[in-house]
Amino acid sequence: MNIEQIDQEISKQLELLKEKVKVTDLKEICEFKLTEAESKIPWENLKFKGIYLLEIKNSNRFDTFELWINDFKNEWEGENYKYKFTPNTKKIRIKAHKELKEWIPLYIGKSKNIDKRIHGHIYKELHKTTFALKLMARKNLIDHTFRLKVLEINVHNYDSIVPKVEWQLRNRINPIIGKQ
Repeated sequence: MNIEQIDQEISKQLELLKEKVKVTDLKEICEFKLTEAESKIPWENLKFKGIYLLEIKNSNRFDTFELWINDFKNEWEGENYKYKFTPNTKKIRIKAHKELKEWIPLYIGKSKNIDKRIHGHIYKELHKTTFALKLMARKNLIDHTFRLKVLEINVHNYDSIVPKVEWQLRNRINPIIGKQ
């Protein structure tokens, strides 16, 4: 088999993967407030490779998504949180949301150690240069409720498969924060 034939086979497999991801949902793990994360998140059940989604609950203080997102952006982009190795809001992904729902997709990511990555997103300190959400350091988000969803993907070809799955899920879910 030559390289072109291998390429054709890979293209077929990528199309199969794309079709599978269209009908794949992430599994809901738990809801939590930041102050309860250590006890509410089942850390021992998150020791795998895959994709995670963090969502934030609509507080029902606003009637429209536009009002909600403006308030959220003010909290997220506050002066204390700029240039702290955290992801920004994404205009193009925000535009994909037309109505205010109970849960708003906040951030989607992949990791070979889901438990450690989620822990970093919650507990990493603002001054650390590791890229993360650093949620506990954002005092203005302490009262919010979050939800964690995951998709376990323990595959041999992680570096080839999981980024493609993450990209497709990101385009379908449109989390409002991210690097991409």
